Amino acid sequence: MSDLDRRLASVARRQRQLVTASDVAAAGGAPHHCDRRVAGGRWQRIEPGVFLLAGAPLDWTTRQLAAVLAAGERATTSHLAAARAWGWPGFGRAGLELSLPRGHRYRRPDVRCHESTDLDRCRILRRDGLPVTDPDRTLLDIARYVGAQRLTKTVEAARREGHVTWSSLISTLARHARRGRPGIRRLRAVILAHAHREEVTDTDVELLVLGLLTGAGLPEPVLHHRVFQGDRFVAEVDMAYPELMVAIECDGDVHLFDEVRERDLPRQNDLILRGWAVLRFSKARVLRRPETVVAEVREARRVAAAARRAAS
Repeated sequence: MSDLDRRLASVARRQRQLVTASDVAAAGGAPHHCDRRVAGGRWQRIEPGVFLLAGAPLDWTTRQLAAVLAAGERATTSHLAAARAWGWPGFGRAGLELSLPRGHRYRRPDVRCHESTDLDRCRILRRDGLPVTDPDRTLLDIARYVGAQRLTKTVEAARREGHVTWSSLISTLARHARRGRPGIRRLRAVILAHAHREEVTDTDVELLVLGLLTGAGLPEPVLHHRVFQGDRFVAEVDMAYPELMVAIECDGDVHLFDEVRERDLPRQNDLILRGWAVLRFSKARVLRRPETVVAEVREARRVAAAARRAAS
């Protein structure tokens, strides 16, 4: 075995016995080294610039990895293929599928490709040697292709395996929320229908409200905005539109206690006396009536904007 082959064998062990033309170049080889090994039956060309060492099995995972390697840097397994890689029931026959950053080009008739503008908003993890979108992002991606019932079952399977929690899904929803983003509406509906079965923390309620607002096309509010009257600190509100003096408070289960309510009332009154509109939303209302949350925030913004125009 040549020195080049020894160096490439070390690379191949990490890549399901696959090597790329870039690997060959990095190991000190040249394009003719690839051609000679293919011609001699030592390598099999799987994709342009991607080769499988002779005798290695060519299963679905290896073919998927070959497609990712051929697509170039930052490409990753995604959507239905990622669901198959995570081992969730019902996706065992998914084909080859990947995502790559917008502007990158890779086209193969047997590979479904997605150009993504928000790959940087998820983690890329390793599963059986494959780079794969994290489970929460995978669920968001497949939501555009599967119905509500199948998505619910898949979310439950992912929760049973410890791959996701309601909290992590809500965070992903908020992080990716934009109007028209495929999968947002369907995954949000599953969360709203089922997240009440487990405790949702105050932070989760805030994230869900944030996702609802941005998903409806409203401007993103400022989180944990601090209000001052001159040098005097008045209050910190969960989220706000400071330019309109609209505050939004998201009440979790802790607000069921009398002492918490008593602590919040003077603060709320102080804000109102200084011209702030204060909206309060309970966890139950956010989960059961999300459309009213959006409608009331939209109306509060409209009224505040009209009042400012009238005063100017």
